[in-house]
Amino acid sequence: MTTPATPPDALAEFDDYTSGHMSEEAAADFEEQLFARAAIEAAPEAAFIDELAQLSRSIAKRGIFEVGSTRAEVDALLASELRVHYMEFGEGGVVEIPPLPPGTEIFAYRLNVDMRGAERIDVIVETPDGEYVKTFRDVRYDPESGNIYGVCEAPLAEISFRRGAVVSKITGTRDGERKLLASFETRPIASP
Repeated sequence: MTTPATPPDALAEFDDYTSGHMSEEAAADFEEQLFARAAIEAAPEAAFIDELAQLSRSIAKRGIFEVGSTRAEVDALLASELRVHYMEFGEGGVVEIPPLPPGTEIFAYRLNVDMRGAERIDVIVETPDGEYVKTFRDVRYDPESGNIYGVCEAPLAEISFRRGAVVSKITGTRDGERKLLASFETRPIASP
């Protein structure tokens, strides 16, 4: 028996299959072909959906889908069974980031800046020489303190904070005017 080729729009067919939009006959045929391809690791759509489901469960476990967190959300993570490494970033300037402790699952940190009264908070990340890296849009802050709490998966934190120095410029609209509200430069430091 030859293994069927991956369909041209495999994810769309996978979606039709899982959502019940295929006829019973088409679903049976799709299922047979999918399992034949999966048996030889030739079903990238199934691997993608599996990885997406695992990541979604991980994110759902920590209960945060938005950019920026509250102190209560961070406290809940710290009280959970997850291995969380927490760090204070201070009020701005240079922050040195050591390697995360072995086994860390979540990296959480606080930017001790007061964003209360500001709207449309964005964090623009650049290299120290001004090369654009990325922008986090509509960042939430803690309603009580105004502080920004960041939370990310440990592998992502290692990639983001260990790649070299970066400057994060926090901008927002305050008093009807777009302003630079704070700036942080994070620098990786070697293991002690």
